[in-house]
Amino acid sequence: MRLIIDNWKDKIQKLETRIGPALDSAEEVFIDLAGLKTVRVKACDNTAMRLIGRELGWVITNPVPEPDATIYLWKENEVRDFISEVIMPDLEIPAEEEFLLFSKTHYFEQTNRTVSGSDPYAAIIIPTGQVNFKDGTIFLVDGNNYYYGTSSYEPDRWLREGHVFVQMLFRILNTLPNASLVHGACIGLHGNGLLMCARGNRGKSTLAITALLKGFEYVSEDYLILQSENGSLTASPIYSIVTLSPQMYNALYDEFDRARFVGVSSWKGKYVFDISGYSDALRRHYPVRACLFPDIDLSAKKPIVEKCGPLEKNRAITHLAHSTLFQMWCMGLKQTQNDSETILKLARMITPLDFYKITLTPDIFANAECLRAFTESMNNNI
Repeated sequence: MRLIIDNWKDKIQKLETRIGPALDSAEEVFIDLAGLKTVRVKACDNTAMRLIGRELGWVITNPVPEPDATIYLWKENEVRDFISEVIMPDLEIPAEEEFLLFSKTHYFEQTNRTVSGSDPYAAIIIPTGQVNFKDGTIFLVDGNNYYYGTSSYEPDRWLREGHVFVQMLFRILNTLPNASLVHGACIGLHGNGLLMCARGNRGKSTLAITALLKGFEYVSEDYLILQSENGSLTASPIYSIVTLSPQMYNALYDEFDRARFVGVSSWKGKYVFDISGYSDALRRHYPVRACLFPDIDLSAKKPIVEKCGPLEKNRAITHLAHSTLFQMWCMGLKQTQNDSETILKLARMITPLDFYKITLTPDIFANAECLRAFTESMNNNI
């Protein structure tokens, strides 16, 4: 059975009628995205608001009369009920039947099998990019309004979803020609930032957090906002949390004195900490002077920093773009898998910078000291 949704505005009206009473008296908070966009968040759940304060404490700002976008959070206990009452109110859904939601593009390009009346699945074809349905959560987009429904806003569920706003913030920022949310890390010294370009499990988060604890200036170890203007590149933070594997947390235990434990992310299998206690090290609109391409070598005797050749520079650029789009894809934005426009934009923003490769050893403190020596020498040459 294949069902195509046409009257999308009518579905949004039904949704607003459904969740309106819960949101009428909801709390709201405003998020400043590096001065580029202001986003209002309205949540029907107090627990959600507390978690937003922990995750986004560094970018919460004063209310503005006309925000650029609004995110609505509501509780939706059963996705099946949502489908039957909002998406397809005239559809009878057998209790044993499972439902898949596709965009038109995703369905016709990614699905090769034929969906028929005898198939145990029913595919609902919806406008491209309008709905994502993942792990019992609902994410809808209508212009500058973003709707996020889930059965629970308790910390364990919230952390399982990862950075819950990241896919929305990516879409909001990605409309700008010279700015983007990226999956990377940024630290530095004396106002000179280093942007770490690497996919996951290459040591950038551990290096960035260790550098923070050893007195570096800090922007982010995971997601950040890059902005290019008049030939210069700046980085700004989003999240005031960090994630560490249990092994890395144990290695940094004696240094980690101003962080507060938030919970365990079962999605990543890592500990999550609120690091707002390190606000003295935080930098906004931080000038990025060079890019760093980390590479772990367990057999290396000592860490070393070397200038990248053309091939490694291209690899670093590819890592930043691929890691960013892959993370968005994992969060449900399936159309980002082959987003050539974003890839070209990110490449254009960072290509003018010098690129360096840092070979990391198992000694995380030696890695941070090597990075300090390199950054100090770089500062002396500017």
